[in-house]
Amino acid sequence: MWSLFLAVFYNLFLCLNGGSDSPVILALQQGEHVLPVDTLSPDFQGCMTFMGEKALEPGQYMFVQDNRRLFNFLISRREPVTIRFIATLNKGRTEDIKIDGSEENNAYMRFYRFLQDKYAVINNILDSDSNPEEKLLEVERLEGTIREYTYFLAGQFDSCMLGIIARNVFTPQDADGDDPMRYLDHIDFKDPRYLNTSIFPVRLKEFFTQKLVQQPDTLMRYTDLILQKDMHPSVRAYCARYLFTLFFTSEIMGMERVAVYIASEYFLKDPTISDDPEMLREMETYVQFNSQCLTGMNAPALELPDLAGNILSLYAIRAPYTVVFFFEDNCPACSDELLKLVKFSQNADNKDVQLYAVYTGDNRDVFEKYSDFFPGNWTAVWDPDLSSGFHRKYNVRSTPRIYLLDRNKIIIGRDIGTETLNEIMTDHRSREQVDLPAAPDMVLETENGESYALYDIQSSYTVLYLYDPACATCGMVTHLLYDLFESTRDMKICFSAVYTGDDYKSWRKWLAEGGYTGWINLWNPSGDDRIYRHYNINDIPLILLLDESKRIVADHVSVETLTYILKELMPNDQLF
Repeated sequence: MWSLFLAVFYNLFLCLNGGSDSPVILALQQGEHVLPVDTLSPDFQGCMTFMGEKALEPGQYMFVQDNRRLFNFLISRREPVTIRFIATLNKGRTEDIKIDGSEENNAYMRFYRFLQDKYAVINNILDSDSNPEEKLLEVERLEGTIREYTYFLAGQFDSCMLGIIARNVFTPQDADGDDPMRYLDHIDFKDPRYLNTSIFPVRLKEFFTQKLVQQPDTLMRYTDLILQKDMHPSVRAYCARYLFTLFFTSEIMGMERVAVYIASEYFLKDPTISDDPEMLREMETYVQFNSQCLTGMNAPALELPDLAGNILSLYAIRAPYTVVFFFEDNCPACSDELLKLVKFSQNADNKDVQLYAVYTGDNRDVFEKYSDFFPGNWTAVWDPDLSSGFHRKYNVRSTPRIYLLDRNKIIIGRDIGTETLNEIMTDHRSREQVDLPAAPDMVLETENGESYALYDIQSSYTVLYLYDPACATCGMVTHLLYDLFESTRDMKICFSAVYTGDDYKSWRKWLAEGGYTGWINLWNPSGDDRIYRHYNINDIPLILLLDESKRIVADHVSVETLTYILKELMPNDQLF
């Protein structure tokens, strides 16, 4: 008996007062998943004892009955534990829990009740008819109390799971500053115990979808900053998998570029990221089929025969827009999309669109019927021998597949439906219709007090940037834009950064600390309307590109879009 007792590494006694006789599952929270560890049925008194010959992994555990989570508890270290839980249930809801054998879990239960009580009070205040300003002050006071208690608890149980949970109830108070990475300051990437909580998926998703500008270059940069941190190998592997999945499944067009980057730069180059050969093969296939056809890229060349054997080149099509449509027969979705595309192409508003339709099958009779059916502005081709490699070039692993190209055969839409074609083209046309109005001249002052007019700048192109360091997004955009400035110092591009605020000392300090002293820094010390009567300073950060005559080539652009435009306008200059 003694040797048997020594072999038991965990002994969890659970008694349910008022529960059903359904089995109870002991489960572990692992990221966004809940993993069952063991299942037992209660005895006639509603009690059961979970026992195991291996120590439980540190993490956040729970008891589940009838698909309801009864309550959570914590295991902080991989060591023998004996804990008794007596829970009182009422209609499936846990009303009271008594715990013997774990002061940490008693503190955890008190903390949980504390949060419930305080947030119930906050909800009551928000629902009341009190003065809005008074409600806001009271809510801020209560949230301050909650934050203070969570940090106190995190300190008391610093090395325990409760410390991890409490520390991450809130994000850092200074997380809205210039460095977005401060948002993750409460996470210890060296501690693998975080994997057995829900903290990583929640914080990573918030950080990448809410705190960062939704531009692929920005998202890839911060992916590097995170995955290249000093962290536990298991944590790095989880973060890489989670971020790949986040962007792979994103409904925002262009995010597949980030997924391809993560797959190629981490999974395929670092064998420590994954020990799953099947997943690595899938990653390799994903990169092979997607790396040539991402938005913003030149569309891969296609030179395919029509029914008569004439070779028709995709790049020979001269039209403002080209739709590349891959389809096959016996495909209901293809037939549905085909009818929509025919109607789309016959619309008078879409006379500037040409269709390049690729039949992916090898049945000549079928292809002939389609070729006869297509309208006159369609180019029908096929590749019965599969010699062109269109499958890999355009990620044609299923059909239908639709791409939208601009006049330069740049991919501006991929994996889209006909309805989305209209949306993308409407947006693109509105940005293409540039009558190049002249930017208004402004006489401002440099940070050193010298007068400087916008039209004093002599350059082929001028980047005019309006910002305020008090704007959270401005800090990040300024950093990215300054990197572009550094990369183009030897080119005929001038950068003029206009501070729209009025706190001169803070502005000068911010410039010095950020090292933003190489470009032209301007502001308006007089406080009049010479800036905001021409530019909406409520819409900062605001980036405009001006030509040599100070006509507006593009406005309200992101750093990524500005980079792309400059590359197109100055193809003989090598950026970066």
